[in-house]
Amino acid sequence: DRDHAHNAFDKRTEKWSATQYFQFYSYLSQQQNMMQDYTRTTTYQRAVLANAMDYKDKVILDVGAGSGILSFFAIQAGAKKVYAVEASNMHRFCEKLIENNGLSDRIVAVSG
Repeated sequence: DRDHAHNAFDKRTEKWSATQYFQFYSYLSQQQNMMQDYTRTTTYQRAVLANAMDYKDKVILDVGAGSGILSFFAIQAGAKKVYAVEASNMHRFCEKLIENNGLSDRIVAVSG
């Protein structure tokens, strides 16, 4: 396939493996499982908020954003703007969460 060998990721990753990976993380149930892991989620939130000085008034790039939870934590820590980049179809749900929380002016969901 013509597009398969054009970047480093594709050169070292089987196409079916990448497809399965992104498909797995596009399931709402998988995102829900991660968010309901209280220890995991609160540890991330505490880490971000404990380092708020690194987020204050900054533009943040959240790569592999999934549901966007870390993007929301970045906003809580004072980030000026967050770009939540998600390669799976989850970016559509991330957009909805951003809209429903009134943060469309501060968090931008990006498919990629």
